[in-house]
Amino acid sequence: MQKAAIIGLDGVPYGLLTDLADRGIMPNTRSLLGDGAITKARTSMPPNSAVSWSSIFTARNPGEHGIFGFTDFLPNSYTVSYHHSMRLRTQPFWQRNHDKRTIIINVPATYPPQALNGVHISGFVSPKVEKAIYPSEQSKWLTETGYMVDVTAPFSESEIPRFIEELKKALRKRVEVGLKLLDSKWDMTFFVVTGTDRIGHYLWDAYENTRNQYHDDFIEYFRLVDEAIGQIIESFPENTALMMLSDHGMTTSGTAYNINTLLKEEGYLSVEDKTESNYNAIRANSRAFAAETNKIYLNTEARFPRGSVKSSERVDLEDEIRDLLTSVRIGGRRVVKTVFTK
Repeated sequence: MQKAAIIGLDGVPYGLLTDLADRGIMPNTRSLLGDGAITKARTSMPPNSAVSWSSIFTARNPGEHGIFGFTDFLPNSYTVSYHHSMRLRTQPFWQRNHDKRTIIINVPATYPPQALNGVHISGFVSPKVEKAIYPSEQSKWLTETGYMVDVTAPFSESEIPRFIEELKKALRKRVEVGLKLLDSKWDMTFFVVTGTDRIGHYLWDAYENTRNQYHDDFIEYFRLVDEAIGQIIESFPENTALMMLSDHGMTTSGTAYNINTLLKEEGYLSVEDKTESNYNAIRANSRAFAAETNKIYLNTEARFPRGSVKSSERVDLEDEIRDLLTSVRIGGRRVVKTVFTK
């Protein structure tokens, strides 16, 4: 029976991938592009890794699988709750094929790993390596390998060298563990590299600007990623069906805009103190607030303990906030092009 494999590169845009492949920096990727086909893909809405990966591995949109970000709020509370795989409303493809032995490595938004026929190492937001693997009997082995779910270096100017070294180590350990698991019997595998997202978020200028002191480090990391791709593919049996994909792209961000500041200035949000990340400081007269990177919550009576918005007011309030957001401009350019409602 033909085996199937997916390799995911988190946060890698079409332009970067084809650029580095065409320049010979990613020869294994170049070979894949030559042997197969490549196309641009639209990311999920909202454009968030938890949402995108959930859509990829369920083949469903957010309205169907129920994931709208890495965080949400506990019922009748302003306490943030992190993503949990049990909140998925539909099964990942590997749970629909119980007769197929599957190896899952580092797919984001799959923590905690659920039972399957095979081995599942969940990715971000797994809190600890020993809790990231199913079956749990393999947690001791995984921990002893030095496997890393993610980098731990805080991102600051002084910590960039350590950050880069941890990216390389995490990639190296991920490949070592992957090759070990793929050396056993399997029918399907899904292997994701998330360091591509991390280096893109924090050092994108190092890619675009050849004078950036970390330009060579950025390029070298993607060379190592390509090397890892080659190692993983080389372990596949002949005629394995292969797909390589990304969950979203990346680009330069020149300006940051704080939505909660706008909501406060326009009278929609009032807090007890200036700690905007402390949602418990939201006052009862607040009508809306922003959370995560691209979500606005209406402070409804039905959902929050100090909610002030009645269900009958919801649609009109959504329209008001949509008009407000799409009216904001910086340098003559609209900040928000489109607003979607859940």
